[in-house]
Amino acid sequence: MDKLIKLVISSKKRIEIISELSKNHCTLTNLSKALNSKPPNVITQLKKLESEGIVESRGKTYALSEFGKIIYEVLIGFMGCMDIVKKHDYFWKSHDTSSIPNYLLRRIWELGNCNVIKNPSESIYELHEDIISNIMSSNEIWGISSVYHPKYSSLFSKLAKDGKNINLIITEPLSKKIVEDIPDKFDNINLYIIRDDVKLSMIVTDKFLCLVLYSKNGCYDAEKFLISFDRTALMWGADYTNII
Repeated sequence: MDKLIKLVISSKKRIEIISELSKNHCTLTNLSKALNSKPPNVITQLKKLESEGIVESRGKTYALSEFGKIIYEVLIGFMGCMDIVKKHDYFWKSHDTSSIPNYLLRRIWELGNCNVIKNPSESIYELHEDIISNIMSSNEIWGISSVYHPKYSSLFSKLAKDGKNINLIITEPLSKKIVEDIPDKFDNINLYIIRDDVKLSMIVTDKFLCLVLYSKNGCYDAEKFLISFDRTALMWGADYTNII
């Protein structure tokens, strides 16, 4: 298995070949043109992939085998995870991800074209305008938190009055605080209780996902949050709300 992994990921050209053949079978000529590479170089890599059962020849064309299709699915997940981690390495290195289940960490690539936004230090007690505007334009809202923000109650009240469906997965102390601060009863605000040691906050709606983590020192990091609008990120967040 180690030999197979090394064979696949140690060569950019072999990765490109697998990716190109995932679209359709190709002749050597067409594959060489697609990869902007000389045929002798491509055939060398094809033979290595063919020897491991990843690629198979079909007359004058090459295609991924059934095994190769599995390798491709694993490969895009791995490469996607590496891209996400590399793009925001400081965010992942400096924060506690222990509250994210392993199977969702393996799918971290689903966060897609995400960005890490920094709140100015003088504004960490204010909800970022990007978060507010995106929440206000959403219809279905799920929030997970073990941390209370003074703006929560007024925001949720306004959203409820606007007919938004709000589902809050929060700790028991936080639920009591919100109930105290929202005197009006709304049928479209649902509260669910979680344990106190969940070390993250998340908002996932039909429009976007926002993730805030605790720093490695155990403090809630209100200065930095990750935001994504990709459909796969919304599905990733929805899966988290289902298992929490």
